[in-house]
Amino acid sequence: MKNKSLPLVIVVIAIVVIAGALLLSQKKQVVTPSPAPQQGKLAGVELKRPLVVGLVSWPGYAGGITANNGFVENGESIFYKKYGLLVKFVLIEDIDARGKAFVKGGPDGVDVVWSTVDFWANESPAYVQADMPVKAFMQVDWSRGGDAMVVSKEVKTVEDLRAKKIALVQYTPSHWLLESILTDSQLTTEEKAEIRNNLIFSQDTMSARAAFTAGQADATVVWEPDVSAALVREGSSILKSTKDYPNIIADVMVAKEEFLRANPKTIDAFIRGFFDGVAEAEAQPEKAARLLMENEPLFAELGLEKTIQSLSWVKWTAMEDNVEMFGLGGQSALFDALFTGAANAWKELGLIQEVIDPRSVKDDSYLRKVYAQ
Repeated sequence: MKNKSLPLVIVVIAIVVIAGALLLSQKKQVVTPSPAPQQGKLAGVELKRPLVVGLVSWPGYAGGITANNGFVENGESIFYKKYGLLVKFVLIEDIDARGKAFVKGGPDGVDVVWSTVDFWANESPAYVQADMPVKAFMQVDWSRGGDAMVVSKEVKTVEDLRAKKIALVQYTPSHWLLESILTDSQLTTEEKAEIRNNLIFSQDTMSARAAFTAGQADATVVWEPDVSAALVREGSSILKSTKDYPNIIADVMVAKEEFLRANPKTIDAFIRGFFDGVAEAEAQPEKAARLLMENEPLFAELGLEKTIQSLSWVKWTAMEDNVEMFGLGGQSALFDALFTGAANAWKELGLIQEVIDPRSVKDDSYLRKVYAQ
């Protein structure tokens, strides 16, 4: 009986195999990837490629990263689904590389890049002298503890910094925080000069932090996540941070004037999408933290718990803070006061020759349009 039924079994198996192949073929047809989304199909943005935005590791940019579901351009982002804009974030830790990528422009460089008002007061005069108009066009956060001076156990007060080596990235928000700390101290002019002469300058915050953890420096001024990473040195502590100076470091986005004028709808979509991302990050901080970890190796090293904690050391800004920063409601623009104050300090240190008009290196017209609506 078994031998006689064998052909029937073979026929049944063949039918099953054929049917399975047909089903698999149909399934493959269902999951075939759809064509890449077309830039601007919803809002008619001018840029027909992804907007490229240069960032550094920092929790303050979580609003934009959350809006984009990460760094890579995609059709599931808030930027695209609501405003038809594809956005690509790129991580550039080295300050010189950041500047070169910005001058080059997208798509091989960057179209938009991070700065801070104090940092912008130092670097914008060079663009003016080069006849390359560049404008700050939105604020994305305030540092509220995310920038800090981490010191060894031997340093208990600011006055103890005399004859000590301090590692930081020159002319950046870290440098500005140090200057703010020295200005607020009881140190004499000569003692401040002595401290400045012992500074160790690095190209990025990772190198500054590494110099401290290796014992090559007695203190370091860095920003998160390098602040948390620097605290692994035994006996180290935070001497001062932007918790002590909550209104001196404001992150902004800047772009070339030529790019802004050629792409007003693109910039409008970027601002709106970023603000939407801030709301989502505030509602889902763990999601924001996970996206930071997935896209920025320094946060991955910290782990989820510390990354979530780092979010509390910044204040993400949406329209309300931008109204104050750029004076959209008719009041004096906070940007102008911060910029001029930092520029005067940089000039006194001999880093810049002239204090330029802050109105010449900002453009609030795109924010005003969003604010009016």
